[in-house]
Amino acid sequence: MTEEKAKKIFEQYNRTSDVVRCPYGRATIRKLLDSYARAAVNLYGIISRDDFVKIFNKQNVDQTSSEEIYILLLPLVLKNGWYGFYKEYIVHYSFFDDFDQADYLLEDQAGKPRYIPEKNEFLKYTAEDYVDNDHLWNLGCFMEDVFGYSKNTSEGYEEVSNYIIYGDGIRELGSILDRHNLIFSDEKQPQEFINLIMLAKNNTRIWENNGYTPSELHEILIKRDKNIIKFPTVKRQKIGRNDPCPCGSGKKYKKCCGRFDDEKTAQLSSEECRLFYEIWYGLIGFVNERKSVIKAKIKPEYPNTVSDIMVHKVREVLWENPELIDEYISETELPQEKIDILKLWRTNNKKGMFFILEYQPEYAVAIAPNEQGEDRLYGIKGISSSVANTLRRSLPAQIETVLLPFKGKIIYDGFMGSMPIGFAEGAKAAFREMYDKAIKYGIITSLE
Repeated sequence: MTEEKAKKIFEQYNRTSDVVRCPYGRATIRKLLDSYARAAVNLYGIISRDDFVKIFNKQNVDQTSSEEIYILLLPLVLKNGWYGFYKEYIVHYSFFDDFDQADYLLEDQAGKPRYIPEKNEFLKYTAEDYVDNDHLWNLGCFMEDVFGYSKNTSEGYEEVSNYIIYGDGIRELGSILDRHNLIFSDEKQPQEFINLIMLAKNNTRIWENNGYTPSELHEILIKRDKNIIKFPTVKRQKIGRNDPCPCGSGKKYKKCCGRFDDEKTAQLSSEECRLFYEIWYGLIGFVNERKSVIKAKIKPEYPNTVSDIMVHKVREVLWENPELIDEYISETELPQEKIDILKLWRTNNKKGMFFILEYQPEYAVAIAPNEQGEDRLYGIKGISSSVANTLRRSLPAQIETVLLPFKGKIIYDGFMGSMPIGFAEGAKAAFREMYDKAIKYGIITSLE
């Protein structure tokens, strides 16, 4: 958007000719409304006047209206410029140069719930640099310790913080470090830096989530049956052998991940797949009967008639109460093969965040810390399809899942949460360093 066009739009919705004297007796509420408006745009970026009024009226005895806030706040918009009016919205001043970005943000926010803290907490966001956790602070302290206190470090930290807060994650992390000549001095620092970035990213309130953190919103969407988890049993559009590989390697599918599917070695055999789902659905059905999670009855059969979304609800209860596996074994007549597998699921599962770093013919290679905090590589087989074909993301890719031992192999529990985060060359280099260090211990291919 050109500067001239942006100026015309601002003047269209913030007309000097509309300025009037503050109505008698409303000076105090105008001051409070100004604080609310600054807090709202710092927390959300953009908010409709109607939603703004609802929040204000719910938290205050004095009431206002959409029409009144324009009258009371317009003089402050033109005087201070912390926020402004655009269509039926109140917007952050950063959109004054390009109101198209405000429209894009509305698209990102569409359908998402809004985080609304109590009044005292809400008004803390009047300060533009206020955050309600220590993750960004810890990140800044780490950067000062590693890179030293300098202008480059300060500017680099500000850029990284902006990418986290305003929704772009760490997509440009590598270029930020390069641009400010910020260089790690040992191999442990990139890993710690990435861990701090991910903690900050997942726990910092961002505009595109209507003020929720990614972690909070993820939990809310799961409860609302609108989760972002990708299920391996969903039918996918067939990829042509000469099409670009969806993993982002730049190679043709037949010369990259396609050859893994052709060889059928990166996934369970059809017999193993059926056995897994018989055990899995039997266990999930028992958990559902015991805890009454959903109304549908889950039968120990494959394919199953209950939707993945419903099964996922029960799955969450299972891993919150893994002792239910012991109860299932003791109360159900099962063949010894299934009992042995279930006992290993109870004791040897590995739940958490993983980074998929590469695809090999027999498995996907993921990295995660062990109980001692040391990075280890895990070779994960797909179930009904390879991890490469299930995930279809450029690498490295962050996932959340539960790894399970199964007949001498490592699989996952059928649910793989994929985090929509990209990594620039600098971050990829850090992952390569982590891989090179961990590969000395080999790739773990069994949890038994």
